Amino acid sequence: MTVTAAPVSRPHDVTALVEPDRVHGAVYTSPEVFELEMKRIFREGWVFVAHESEVPEKGDYVTRRIGGEPMVVARGKDGVVRVLANRCTHRGNRLCNAEKGNSSSFRCPYHGWTFGNDGKLVGVPMRDGYGDRLNAVREELGLVQAPRQESYGGFVFASLAPTGISLLEHLGNATKAIDRLLDLSPTREIQLSAGWMKHHNNCNWKMVMENNVDGYHALFTHASVYDAVRPAKVSHVPSKVEVLVRDLGNGHSEIDYEPEYTRLDEEFIWYGRLPREKAPEYVAAMEAAHGPAKAHQALVSGPPHTLIFPNLFLAEMNVMTVEPLNAGETIAFTAPVLIPGAPEINTKTLRRTEGAMGPAGFLIADDGEIGQRNQMGLAAQDPEWVVLSRGSDTDVDDETGRVNHDKSAETPQRGWWKHWAGVLAGSRG
Repeated sequence: MTVTAAPVSRPHDVTALVEPDRVHGAVYTSPEVFELEMKRIFREGWVFVAHESEVPEKGDYVTRRIGGEPMVVARGKDGVVRVLANRCTHRGNRLCNAEKGNSSSFRCPYHGWTFGNDGKLVGVPMRDGYGDRLNAVREELGLVQAPRQESYGGFVFASLAPTGISLLEHLGNATKAIDRLLDLSPTREIQLSAGWMKHHNNCNWKMVMENNVDGYHALFTHASVYDAVRPAKVSHVPSKVEVLVRDLGNGHSEIDYEPEYTRLDEEFIWYGRLPREKAPEYVAAMEAAHGPAKAHQALVSGPPHTLIFPNLFLAEMNVMTVEPLNAGETIAFTAPVLIPGAPEINTKTLRRTEGAMGPAGFLIADDGEIGQRNQMGLAAQDPEWVVLSRGSDTDVDDETGRVNHDKSAETPQRGWWKHWAGVLAGSRG
């Protein structure tokens, strides 16, 4: 590991902030770095915005923010889901204040301009004031749609930049994680329809995200939780299990429990060792849809534990996304993954989500406190660097990415920061 501290001439000089096995503390605290992230990562790159199941009916909409910019995700009267700027094109008023709803149109409260849920400008009061230009005004001043928008497995991603790599290029190997989640549904569809829980974190958004694939902290930060659930899952001592961490490339990474679950060849370990007879209709539907062999493998492998750069975490049977507010504040949103037509599983998922991610949830409360303590600790500027060298000499490359069979290795974090630096320097999409 390098031990000398390279000088950092200015906070946004990312080539000086990231080294192969460590990062400078300014990546978490600098307002200049934060603004550069909002531009290069959140506005110019692909970010997760919503799931199609959140707007199942024509007229349904949800409001979101991309890099601080207000957006509305709406299913138009034509059934198409669009990501639109939540801003009246006349004088800039925010159109939708509700977090979600259903409406055939959006009417600006300032001057009454009305837009269809497909973004078209359909109503201009006192239109005579525009004379012969009215048709041009209607044509030109519809709601601005995100320049790029694509979906994978129902997950809607958008970019506010008109050009760049495709979503599939961005996702790369991470598509396998989404597929793994979909494989747990007889219809290969999921629903994020239960709503999002919000947690205000007094820490940098990257702390929230990279912590999700940190296999080193569980036995310490979550000691009481794992003492309680140990009989129902697998050991969290890295040397006792075949659990690995993986840098998938493009900033994506994961903790992969599948090798251990496959070794044990036991269904539902990931679900507290739920007996088959407790969910007979779900198991029957899985076997009817996928065949007994594939259904068995899916129920053994379980869901992914995968971070998709920059703002989506597939947290097994939960989904997390983040909204960065500033360098030291983040809102984390979590929602349970529901399976259409599987009430036996969905009821249990809701209760488990409440216990782990709810207002008094065991896991997210621990992580929130750790993030705040990290941010407070970084106010001490000496030492300058955050060390990420654990396991760097035992990483191996294969067709799935860069892998380390020590769950406590910081392989995911090294992959995240390598990609992060490339994006901020403008050398990666």
